[in-house]
Amino acid sequence: MQNETRVNLKHLLEDMRDSYGSPLEEVILTELLANALDSKATRFDVVIDETALFMRCIDNGSGMKRAALKEYHNIAASDKVRGQGIGFAGVGAKLSLLLAERVVTESKGGRGSRAATEWRITNPYRAPWKFIPTTDAVSYPRGTSVTLHFTDTDSHLLRKEFVTDTIIKHFYPLLHEYLREEILHYVYRKGVEITVNGEPLLLSEAEQRIDNGFRVFLGKSRRPIGAGFLTKKVLEQGWLARFAGRAPNERHIASGLSVSTYGKVIKTGWEWVGIIPKSAENLCGLVEIPALSEVLTTSKSDFLTDAVHLRKFYRLRKAVQQAILPVLRSLGEYAEKERESAVRNIKPLERQIETALEELSSEFPELDTLLGGKRGPHGKTPLRKKELGRIGGEEETPAPEQSIRDAVQDKAKQKKKKGTEEGSRKKPGLSLALEDFSDAPEMLGRIIEDTVFVNTLHGAWKKALQTGQEEYHILVVVGLVLADFVAPEKHPLDFLAKFLSSWGAVGTEESGQASLL
Repeated sequence: MQNETRVNLKHLLEDMRDSYGSPLEEVILTELLANALDSKATRFDVVIDETALFMRCIDNGSGMKRAALKEYHNIAASDKVRGQGIGFAGVGAKLSLLLAERVVTESKGGRGSRAATEWRITNPYRAPWKFIPTTDAVSYPRGTSVTLHFTDTDSHLLRKEFVTDTIIKHFYPLLHEYLREEILHYVYRKGVEITVNGEPLLLSEAEQRIDNGFRVFLGKSRRPIGAGFLTKKVLEQGWLARFAGRAPNERHIASGLSVSTYGKVIKTGWEWVGIIPKSAENLCGLVEIPALSEVLTTSKSDFLTDAVHLRKFYRLRKAVQQAILPVLRSLGEYAEKERESAVRNIKPLERQIETALEELSSEFPELDTLLGGKRGPHGKTPLRKKELGRIGGEEETPAPEQSIRDAVQDKAKQKKKKGTEEGSRKKPGLSLALEDFSDAPEMLGRIIEDTVFVNTLHGAWKKALQTGQEEYHILVVVGLVLADFVAPEKHPLDFLAKFLSSWGAVGTEESGQASLL
């Protein structure tokens, strides 16, 4: 019986292909391995036959029974749970239809279950598949085999060198002893063995050596959530090194700090880290964080950017920053004095902004959620004693013997006493933070819960640092971000003008008090 995948499958597959940043051949191979790992495979064998024009990937994972294999041909089918794997819906085999003449899948699902199918695209709207007799493609008690049959020798997937380099490039941590021992043994307790045409895929002794290993901890936990290493030697992709005529012993990871989860490399570079070393191009390393699988996009090649997942990402990224900063300092690679100065000066500005927003809260009630419930029980801002006296018919007047200097000093003492009573409790209200928006470098800023993040990758921020205008840049960003938050139906300049006016009054008042002291 012949079955058929409906809708414009070719168009859907092309859209899916475009969501990845790597070439299609790399995507197919990495997805086949990722799905094998998700099925709890401990072996992944690649067989390439240039004469018969096929590449076969075999794993010893949980496999699929006949019903599951039938559903496997549904482009939207997946029983994957976010945060519990790195593959997606058998995409490797499905994307193979764009390159291969036909795709044969054979699987053993346990208890004697065996099934095989043949699948091909005949036109953009027709992708027929059918059950076929099983063979001995899967030699393990359970597992799956996916065979891509080609009509010519042009495909990179028929080249052993390409297959080897692609697996190492995208799954480097699986082959690295330090990363396996430090973190990946929690994920793959029995390890993972990969072979290409019967030969085990191994890293050279030179690549196994590391210069600066580190562990990543979250909070006060004693169990690491990640591990990695950094080196000052420039290390480039193996295939690129050979293409350029360099020694074959050079490593297979690019310059920058790569990040991986469940053994799969997700990003490379420094932007995602939020720290740019002085000689960024001369540093190289990798950090494995299994928990990052919870914030991956559908294609598992980037991180989600909605508010909920960004909070998780920033929390994990902060742990990575704390782990690598000592290493960078020991290498003499971290000395961002300008940024550190901006961070030190952000707290006074944060207090001024909060005061300015309190003055605007009666006109913009939405600010309540940012000010930590500082308004009264009926949604009104608590009135000062002086204002209460005016409303009640009495005008509060300062005692004749109390000078202005005494009033200011008393206020300062009361504020200090209140801070002492609060101890180390976090003060509710708006917070400011500097972040590198590697996912959206053109954005000025964004708000997540009660924190406004200012994008330090934006050209305007960099110029503000050079000219000493970072305070005003932060103010404009906060005003524009909050305008969309509290008054989305109005022009953002309306709120921005009122916010800057309120802040200006705060600044004038504080300056006046300072001069009196």
